[in-house]
Amino acid sequence: MIKELRKKLTLLYTVTTGTILTLVVAGLLFYNLRVSEKDALQTFQNQIVAVASRMQYGSTISGSWLAQTEASEKLIIHIEENREPFLYSGSWAPATDRQTLIDRAREEALKEKVNPAVRPVSSSVIQSSVFTVKGDQGDSYYGTILVFPTAKGYQSLTLLGYRTPGISLIRSQGPRFLLFDILGIAALFFVSWYFVGKSLEPVEMSRKRQNEFIAAASHELRSPLAVIESSVTAIDAVAASHPPLQSAEGSDSPSPLQSAECSEKQAQYLKNIRSECRRMAALVGDMLLLASTDAGNWSIKQETVDMDTLLIETYELFEPVCQNSQVRLFLELPEETLPHITGDASCLKQLLTILLDNAVSYTPANKKITISAAVKGKEMTISVADQGCGIPADVRAHIFDRFYRGDTSRTDKRHFGLGLSIAKELTTLHGGRISVDETEGGGATFRVKLPVTAENEGQRL
Repeated sequence: MIKELRKKLTLLYTVTTGTILTLVVAGLLFYNLRVSEKDALQTFQNQIVAVASRMQYGSTISGSWLAQTEASEKLIIHIEENREPFLYSGSWAPATDRQTLIDRAREEALKEKVNPAVRPVSSSVIQSSVFTVKGDQGDSYYGTILVFPTAKGYQSLTLLGYRTPGISLIRSQGPRFLLFDILGIAALFFVSWYFVGKSLEPVEMSRKRQNEFIAAASHELRSPLAVIESSVTAIDAVAASHPPLQSAEGSDSPSPLQSAECSEKQAQYLKNIRSECRRMAALVGDMLLLASTDAGNWSIKQETVDMDTLLIETYELFEPVCQNSQVRLFLELPEETLPHITGDASCLKQLLTILLDNAVSYTPANKKITISAAVKGKEMTISVADQGCGIPADVRAHIFDRFYRGDTSRTDKRHFGLGLSIAKELTTLHGGRISVDETEGGGATFRVKLPVTAENEGQRL
């Protein structure tokens, strides 16, 4: 599913960004064409100045110069003096007849009242604007006409410059832009594939954890259900194996010995059923609690909590439990009164209960568990240190995962691997952090850092 989603998202991102890139490349190509046209127009205007200057101030215009200039610049130069054209037929053959183009240029100039057949009245040069002349074969030219007086009368210049068609510019420049576009889209594909994969890693991890959670929950629920089912079957079997005896009066009634034996077995099976029901209820309760946390529906009371009292009460609660397990329990509090915590007292007690219950489960007989508290700056640190088997470094990163157990061979039915997950959620709800380190000399130390109430900040170091 994740692979298919990655493919679809990569395709979507590639198509989206590729379309944008293609539009940008097309815009750049269009801009480049416009720049090329402006450069061509500027070049033609420079050619106008060069030819006109040579006619007015330069040396004699020869046929060889005209031929060289026309051929190198793709120009059509038509010069007349006193309405008499120079005897020059041109150095290259345009797609449209040369004389036809000259006549059309004159028609355009006449629209601006520039007539090369009329001698100018003043001594200044008369010049038309630069216009476009269309040929019969789809060819196009820049054009202009100049008329200026001379000592012998006047001269006229009809100058046409070939315009490279836009399609030719596209054919010459398009492949470069197309190659850039293709390479860009390919790069976007690989970048999208990489970043989509990175973005989906948390989703894949969440899905994996969800599957593991469901599998573990199913396994944990299956065990008590199997016990309940077998106990009910056993009760039925006991009842079937002890039928009532025929009495002297002819009525069916069990013997006292038979009744006692049957009742004892049934009581044991019923005890097993009640025990497994309590286990199921605890497991379902923990699962519902975590589910409400994931949904953001779990809220806590905001009250002032006396941490000295809370720690002492928790110590007294677990002291007999530790005695039964032959584990020594110590409480280490500073001489000064601990500052208050803003939060839910019952949730904080549940948090400590989880840590202590976990410590008792992993601490062997004749070892000790220590509860301690310290305040530094704006934080209070509550530690629960045991002298048990400890937690390997590679396991600590997963110790707060749901249904995770550091000792996979452990078969203690009192624990489901949800306690530390709940402890982490409780700590987070109080704005704190929870961590685990190795106890000096062996074992594990869980540290819970909680923010102290604002009015107590800075009182202790």
